Amino acid sequence: MEAGGLGVLHLRRYWSKRMLEIEGRLDPSSVHGEYGLDFTLMQGLGLGIVEPAEYLFHQRPSYAEFEQWIVQKLGGAPDAALVERLNAMVRRYLEHPRRIYPINGEDIQDPVLSAEDLAFWRENGYVVLRNAVSAEDCREAESAIWDFLGMDPLNSESWYNGTHLFWVPLFLHPALNKNRAAPRIRKAFEQLWGTGDLWASVDRSSLNRPERGGINISGPSRIHWDVSLALPIPFGVQGLLYLSDTSAEQGAFRCVPGFHRRIDHWLEELPPEQNPREQDLESLDPVPVTGSAGDFILWHHALPHASGRNLAHYPRLVQYIKLFPHDHGIHSVWK
Repeated sequence: MEAGGLGVLHLRRYWSKRMLEIEGRLDPSSVHGEYGLDFTLMQGLGLGIVEPAEYLFHQRPSYAEFEQWIVQKLGGAPDAALVERLNAMVRRYLEHPRRIYPINGEDIQDPVLSAEDLAFWRENGYVVLRNAVSAEDCREAESAIWDFLGMDPLNSESWYNGTHLFWVPLFLHPALNKNRAAPRIRKAFEQLWGTGDLWASVDRSSLNRPERGGINISGPSRIHWDVSLALPIPFGVQGLLYLSDTSAEQGAFRCVPGFHRRIDHWLEELPPEQNPREQDLESLDPVPVTGSAGDFILWHHALPHASGRNLAHYPRLVQYIKLFPHDHGIHSVWK
């Protein structure tokens, strides 16, 4: 509950834990259950999803230096309203039991997902929100990514400069921030979580380039999960925004529809010596989900998923966006 120079609760404890962790002196039992609080605090401040940990690991700063780095990254100190909201979140996280999600969200005003969309979500574990953002906002974000990478969208030779792999570590940019705050995207997450009290992640984008010379360069195209498979798997929603029109052969997002409803049984049926992440997940018949620029895919994080191999002639560009409540369930053990 020590606020520090920026007035943000838990921030000094976060810094202290990372320093102890780097030195191999952190007692995991003393911070049990705090990962969700750490994550929400960093995302709530508006820092890139991996930036704080990377900075602390490489620079090992004093606490005052860490606070100054935050001010520099954000272009100024967090305003009073944000500090007040963050501090209220920290108090709620520490003082109140976590809710079970999704909660009854029938009172969500002006929904963007129809009854048919929600029925499709319940059955398949994913849904596409069409025209989540405008084509113009997509072009602005796409342009920001091309500029950051130093590539020309009209010159395919520039796509293969030997430095880019898949992820684009561009976090804070006006065009990307605007999409994170898109009202239709927020409303869709509110409907699925059942609450309007959500925080937005400051995640990466990706540029999935066409294969060249028969070599697969499509990034993490292997079917996988981004969540711990320790049971029970808590509710969670992930999302990506297509910044350009994306066909099935263009490295489209793929997932296994409906697997969220049977993953518990599937895991329990596996022999204990077998790693679920090393199974032949392609045999589960993942399907590509196509879309136009501005379409937003939301999926239950228990669905196995991946990007596809890009066999087309133009890269697939997407922005990853996730909104979540501060007390959503996160397993302390990664499995």
